[in-house]
Amino acid sequence: MPLEETIEDSRKNLRLTLELISQHGLTAEPLTYSIWYEYASGKNAALNAAIDRHLENKKSFTEEVIQKLFNQYIAESQIRLTEVVREELKKLFAEIIEAIKATSQHFSESENQLENINQALLPNLTEADVDLLVEQIKHEIKRLESTSSSLKEQLQQATREIDQLKTKMAQYRNEAFLDPLTRIDNRRGFEEKLESVIDESKSDKTPLCLIMADIDHFKQINDTHGHLVGDNVLRVVAATIKNAIRGKDLVARIGGEEFAMLLPDTPFEGGLKVAKNLQHTFECIDLKRKNNRESLGKISLSFGVTAFRKDDTVERFLQRADEALYHSKKAGRNRVSGL
Repeated sequence: MPLEETIEDSRKNLRLTLELISQHGLTAEPLTYSIWYEYASGKNAALNAAIDRHLENKKSFTEEVIQKLFNQYIAESQIRLTEVVREELKKLFAEIIEAIKATSQHFSESENQLENINQALLPNLTEADVDLLVEQIKHEIKRLESTSSSLKEQLQQATREIDQLKTKMAQYRNEAFLDPLTRIDNRRGFEEKLESVIDESKSDKTPLCLIMADIDHFKQINDTHGHLVGDNVLRVVAATIKNAIRGKDLVARIGGEEFAMLLPDTPFEGGLKVAKNLQHTFECIDLKRKNNRESLGKISLSFGVTAFRKDDTVERFLQRADEALYHSKKAGRNRVSGL
């Protein structure tokens, strides 16, 4: 939600969002909610135009359509924002170089260094690359500050702008990998980190566990209590899992009511223990409505656990965890299965 949006705006957009979701016979899944909230707010012109075209053609909003709209007009927009920031950095570096050239003193060494930094701003820059380049440019600025009072003031201003742009880039990139409802990693964020965690496990020869979890009968929760309650259940589940795992462990929401946990330095038996502890934790939670403390009953989760094997591909690792989760569901849910 944009920072400039008021509480009243938020409430109005929420009401309109839920009306639109209901009007089109949809369920308030996170992607669906995100799409229609953006539409209701009217702040994403490209998305609104795409939805209006879809409505004019009298087409239904399938899961595939929702995913496509989200990827193209929300998730990808965050990635494009990092490109905008990168271009701003390039312009800023060019201004610094021109300022150096304009002085009466000879700064060929620094000029060359800044030119090298400017050329390094390639389209495929990672956040780590930006961090390195920012440190290099700030080092050059610090070295040049004492040479000229007017140049010093301009360079100090440039330093502040660089810090602001770096913060923007990190913010935009992080938002693209976060689930907007639960504020934990989404599938994109999970997949981004999965391969690096696997590579680290292989390199250090340390165990790695993966747990898949699914909220049992989640559709029934939505149908009985409404989608706002369903959203709160998802938030509670995400927060409970996040509080239960260790600092190095990762949790992500990878589907409607499905979560994944990556546990570095954890053998298979340890993964089973974590899953069973979580199963017991959720059995003890009694959900209540905030307004009248009415009990909403218990929730339960099914878990699938597996450990990474030396001949595993990423796909096989994920598939085995999915199979283990399927065994738990087939056996009656609210249980832990391992493969």
